[in-house]
Amino acid sequence: MTDETIQPVEHDLKCEYNTKTLHRIRRIQGQLNALEKMIEADEGSCEDRVIRARTVEKGMTSLITHLVECYLVNTARHEMADDPENTTRELSRIFDLLNH
Repeated sequence: MTDETIQPVEHDLKCEYNTKTLHRIRRIQGQLNALEKMIEADEGSCEDRVIRARTVEKGMTSLITHLVECYLVNTARHEMADDPENTTRELSRIFDLLNH
């Protein structure tokens, strides 16, 4: 018999979200580094630089959406049963952050 412990599905889901989050962050870092190198080397047109910057911006938007989804799946749905008023306040604060 092995000493393996069975991890709950919820833990696996959190780890999967963390892995995807880190992947997104690293991709954004790579895009930002490429933009920095382009500017340092004085390469590309202003349009090329704007396109690269927009890529970073879209990556950040995707990351934020992913983080909100992670919160909803891993936290809010469980907390809603225990304390719906507090969870609703937390969701409201998150939506405020998204709109400002």
